[in-house]
Amino acid sequence: MKFTLDSNDLMNGVFSVIKALPLRSSMPVLDGILIEATEKGIHLACSDLMFQKEAFLDAVVAEEGSCVVKGKFFADIIRKMPDSQVEFTLDGQVLSMRCGKIRQRVQCIEYEEFPLMKVKGDVHDINIPKDIFVKMVNHTVFAVSQDDSRPVLTGTLMESSEDTLSFVATDSFQFALTKYRFDHNITERRTIVQGKVLTEIGKMAEEADENIVLSLTQTHIKVEIGNTKLTARLLDGNYIDYKRIIPKECKTRVLINVPTLVEMIDRAQLISREGNNSINFHFENGIMSLKAESYVGRAEDEMDVQIVGDPIEIAFNPKYLFNVLKNISDENVYMEFNTSISPCVIRPVQGESYLYLVVPMRVY
Repeated sequence: MKFTLDSNDLMNGVFSVIKALPLRSSMPVLDGILIEATEKGIHLACSDLMFQKEAFLDAVVAEEGSCVVKGKFFADIIRKMPDSQVEFTLDGQVLSMRCGKIRQRVQCIEYEEFPLMKVKGDVHDINIPKDIFVKMVNHTVFAVSQDDSRPVLTGTLMESSEDTLSFVATDSFQFALTKYRFDHNITERRTIVQGKVLTEIGKMAEEADENIVLSLTQTHIKVEIGNTKLTARLLDGNYIDYKRIIPKECKTRVLINVPTLVEMIDRAQLISREGNNSINFHFENGIMSLKAESYVGRAEDEMDVQIVGDPIEIAFNPKYLFNVLKNISDENVYMEFNTSISPCVIRPVQGESYLYLVVPMRVY
């Protein structure tokens, strides 16, 4: 194998695909990057058997071939290469690199076959504007669970029905739902995509021209943008019946200014984080008062709001409120309550483009 290509192109390709390297693996080949030189150029790939990224780079290929090199180690080497052409030569299990006066050699990983994912079966495509997709990802993926004991909750539910695509995520403490309505009907289906996979597709989408195409089968999702391709296994299992946990009515509805609320929480959490990390809210007579206490001190604040319904006192972990509020671009939202121990609903003043639930804290 022998080829030459631009070091910047190589660096971009390598740092794109290594995002699919596993944190831990019992298979040495999965710790590596597959490098293939063909008449079409250079093919790079990494996989953890659930998530795979590939990059296709232009190069001058003098001799075709392939090898697998240690992923993170190779990335560190390429990152320190000067901006120039790099020539690669494979001799047995040793990959040699020449860039200007620099000479380096790395030992390859022995392997029989790199475990590239092969997508089979009927394919269902969703064509969606990239800005809408990125927004939907950012507005939901923060709520996926980090607890592997409930695998389906580590993913985002993508649900399509009639003319609407919905993204749903929850970790049992926070719940996020966002919707996009097409001007035509789409195929009805429910798919669970791993949170880190959806995040990576969102990053890829930022480099797309206008629309992106999500290709779905019964077992996989595939996306191709520019010279990069992502393939991932879908999560197995049944997602929770999320529509049952959304309250149908409320006893108290508050119209509240989002930027002002964010500033108030930001100040109060400096005190609360030194204690039980809770902030108390009291809604009554057109005023929202806020209080936080810990051994370092006490913080109190208030703002005028519009309240319809019963007075209520409730406490939240500021982290979960921040997760929601930082993704809302609207100036005002409705916060809806039933009791001090039932979830708070946050929804837009107009429309149904998003809905969030935040579970309160019990304060004794």
